[in-house]
Amino acid sequence: MLFLEDIKIELKSQGFEAKQISFSPTNDSAVVCFKSTKKTKDVICPECGGKVYIHDSFDMTLKDIPLYPGMPLSLFCMGHRYRCCECNKSFTEKIPFAYPETRITKRAANWIKSFLKNKMSIRAIQDITGIHWDTIRKVQQEIMDEALMNRETELQKIGYSPKYLAVDEFAIHKGHSYATTVMDIETGDILWVGKGRSMNDFEKFFQQMDSSLLSTVMAVAMDMNASYNRLVEKYLPQATIVYDRYHMQAQFGKEVLGVVRLEEARKHKQISEEILAGIHEDTDKETRHELKLQAKTEKHNYSKLKKARWTLLMKHEKLSEDRATHLDAILETHHDLAVCYAMKEEMCRLFSLTDPALAEKGWNDWFQAAEESKTPALVRFANLKKSRIKGLIAHANHPISTGKLEGFNNKIKVAKRIGYGYRNEDYFFKLIRYLSLPSVRNSFPNFP
Repeated sequence: MLFLEDIKIELKSQGFEAKQISFSPTNDSAVVCFKSTKKTKDVICPECGGKVYIHDSFDMTLKDIPLYPGMPLSLFCMGHRYRCCECNKSFTEKIPFAYPETRITKRAANWIKSFLKNKMSIRAIQDITGIHWDTIRKVQQEIMDEALMNRETELQKIGYSPKYLAVDEFAIHKGHSYATTVMDIETGDILWVGKGRSMNDFEKFFQQMDSSLLSTVMAVAMDMNASYNRLVEKYLPQATIVYDRYHMQAQFGKEVLGVVRLEEARKHKQISEEILAGIHEDTDKETRHELKLQAKTEKHNYSKLKKARWTLLMKHEKLSEDRATHLDAILETHHDLAVCYAMKEEMCRLFSLTDPALAEKGWNDWFQAAEESKTPALVRFANLKKSRIKGLIAHANHPISTGKLEGFNNKIKVAKRIGYGYRNEDYFFKLIRYLSLPSVRNSFPNFP
């Protein structure tokens, strides 16, 4: 019968030798002791090439792949420290099978890389291997650096220069901490990620990027963040600013349709309460019954409007027959809401135009109609957006949006959840750029 304590080994590897493996008293871990066998005469000073002598020794413990599941394996390595006879410089013997700047072996690093390539989280890999998360992060950093460098070399060979960019922000942590991303819309590559969303924060993009690379940019899609358009006008005077249709429509849905819908709903609730308050003890039974029915109808109308949010936001042609009937009934009895809904549908039509002249006329008519509607929420929205009409008309010439970047921002959120957040923001930003590479997106399309 073979016992663990009976195992004898004899290993030689790149100037190191091991002859014994030892086990913990509970037989739940193992250690192989390696000792340097390199001759002093075979070593020269890396500074001057002179002869050296041994003046000290050192030891280092490296984590390796387990012998089998549940049996961690460590390598206890003993080596030499040398001093040069000529220049008196001292240096330490290198362990050739140690992964650079870590306390693990190269084959343990390759093991970790296999997990990372299968998109396992660092925490899951730590649970499997027992290797510290910071060491795993260093291994992943090398993978990302190599992939990003290869992508940069590949783009340089084909004379890459972006034509259409998208700029957007995403939340890093809770509490209004944001970062800004810039994407090449055509390739899907994230060109830059930086903390913050102010002008000073976004200006770093133009300072850090090669200006010749950005000289071919034709248009930039963005929301109406003032810091974005001012800096694009300053650094990319040749580029057209295109305001994103989805941000515009989302804001209209929240600030106009949402506000007017709730105002109309509150009117129904108020009427219901007033009717019920008007019922007195001396009110006859028949009148009391009619008033209660009226109050119930108003309360039902209040409930219908409160639940009609998505019905109002969807395009009319995409509604089911029941929802369309429900919507028509609401619009027939609520004038302001009907006007706002019609303006929303017209806005969608304007974003589909490809003739700049028609787009200019259409947007001017739209803003004029909004002002003439006398609906406070609609008038307020139109006054805020009218100064950006040039960027809205530009959509006819350059039908681009931040849609692809918005979709990638959702993948960033998934990456944050998988990693349980990230302490090192530079590492996180590099991970974002890595996840946007075509090789990663194509190999694992469902992963962030």
